[in-house]
Amino acid sequence: MSQPTAKRPLTTLQRSTKKKVTVRLKNEVVYKGKIDNVDSYMNLIMTDAEELQDGRVIANYGRAILRGNNVLFIKLENEL
Repeated sequence: MSQPTAKRPLTTLQRSTKKKVTVRLKNEVVYKGKIDNVDSYMNLIMTDAEELQDGRVIANYGRAILRGNNVLFIKLENEL
């Protein structure tokens, strides 16, 4: 019986460019958009980014840069 291979978070994110994600920061700010690029520190560049508060869009950004050490979690929209 073979064991499932472990997924590496950074590799998964790098393969998920141009896919929709939800990102929650440690200060509870939530962004939705598409991953444009990610680096080894998990800094994200997002396109078509929206800032949400209580599930409602409060701001639209063409491009947003999120610092990796502020990220609480990243949810790939098509994975869950």
